[in-house]
Amino acid sequence: MAPAPMAGMRRAAVLVAALALLGTGIAPAHADETADLTAPPLVDAASADSTADDSSTMPEGLRAKVAADSPLAFLESSPTAGEAGLRAAQATTTEANGTASISGVLTYWSAGVGGYPLSTGAIDAHRYDAGIDDYEFVATATTAANGAYTLSGLPAGEYLLLAYDTAETPKGLPEFYLDAQVVAWAEHVIVADGEARTGINEELEPLLKDRIAGADRYATSVAASQSAFDEGVACVWIANGLAFPDALSAGPAAAHCGGPLLLVPGTGIPTVVLDELKRLKPAKIYVAGGTGAVSANVEKTLRTLAPSFQRYAGTDRYDTSRKIVAGAFGTSDAVWVASGLNFPDALSASGAAAAADIPVLILPGTATSLDAASRTAITNLGAASVGIAGGTGAVSKGIESGIWSIASVEWLERFGGATRYATADAIATAVWDGSWAVYAFLASGSNFPDALAAAPLAGWVGAPLFITPDTCTTADTRGLIEYLGVYEAFVMGYYQPLYYGNWQPFRAC
Repeated sequence: MAPAPMAGMRRAAVLVAALALLGTGIAPAHADETADLTAPPLVDAASADSTADDSSTMPEGLRAKVAADSPLAFLESSPTAGEAGLRAAQATTTEANGTASISGVLTYWSAGVGGYPLSTGAIDAHRYDAGIDDYEFVATATTAANGAYTLSGLPAGEYLLLAYDTAETPKGLPEFYLDAQVVAWAEHVIVADGEARTGINEELEPLLKDRIAGADRYATSVAASQSAFDEGVACVWIANGLAFPDALSAGPAAAHCGGPLLLVPGTGIPTVVLDELKRLKPAKIYVAGGTGAVSANVEKTLRTLAPSFQRYAGTDRYDTSRKIVAGAFGTSDAVWVASGLNFPDALSASGAAAAADIPVLILPGTATSLDAASRTAITNLGAASVGIAGGTGAVSKGIESGIWSIASVEWLERFGGATRYATADAIATAVWDGSWAVYAFLASGSNFPDALAAAPLAGWVGAPLFITPDTCTTADTRGLIEYLGVYEAFVMGYYQPLYYGNWQPFRAC
């Protein structure tokens, strides 16, 4: 756990400026079209520190890869720390016995204005121990009425500082100094024996929410790409943005190889997409679907933009999906299956698969039994765990029985609800149980393009993708975002109003 400098994350000033324009609670459409997202270190859920009880019955293969070293995990490990963010904390004074000190002021951001003194704040000091390549809790200090704190009696060393609010209803989310949400992004404070470091100030903020969007579906896929992927990516996937089937399997495949999914109309490449491909300079470009989906002329241009090119094309949408799954993943301990006849449930599965680094296989969901080609695809994957997206109206009981009969399958579960949004919430809850995330993404459940482009972005930065109604967010979605300790949530595209009722970032359904 070597110390590393923080990557720039917050765009609070941009958001505050946008919110200052609010008159009725609706943010301006141009608030922010791209974001500056840095992928946190990701680990398997089972090996991640978490404040949640790890009582999930979800197999490891289907669970999300989660961000490592969260503020809440450090709070949990501190002997004097109580619960911050999701719970209340009972902090005590330092028990250290050195001669150095660190002091500053804790403030909080509220209703578009920062600098309010945090009188219920606390700050923990964790000293880096090179011998064990880890941090040891050393001291805690609480704030005075003016937000001032002093960590005294510290031994010389390099410190990771964690600020949080001890109030039962915290005014902001816990974070590392300086404005960091994972250890790898934190700025460490070094003190010598007898040294008094001052001015180590931190401001806590509530959940911020913004938009990643372009003028149309193609520009939105570019905005998603620009939010997280830099020049020299390993891959870019291309799919038709006017139809959903091929892109459903392409999204998790893009996340798997570490690149974005860009959408095209099929017979040409929009200038905004062409410019993005030139910026990315990918090592390889993949196309999902045959020439009827992405034309030969488009392929000719794409071949000039990367040293390597590959097209996955089948006789129909299901064969294309099978070819993508086999070609991009080879083998996988787990897989999601979804109907290829409609997109809502498969969109949720695509985001879940990208987060877990596993494939999505689409199949003819209303068939009375599992077809031989799909059976072979799952068998060749060697999948032990299978998640079914949707109820029996989407993927039949006969298909479920057929999957159970595959020799490698040891665990099979269906995730469905009364509506597409209930299904989305059920999938997200299962995949992210016992986890935490820096980011979250919300996309329309009544249309598919923005969610397609969001899947590899969400998978790359270890974030849940929520499929929501066009004008509101369900209680389950809001609850899971809070449970996960999300710091920044983004609406994909312009489908949903950015609403701040009493400066809270979600419009309730």
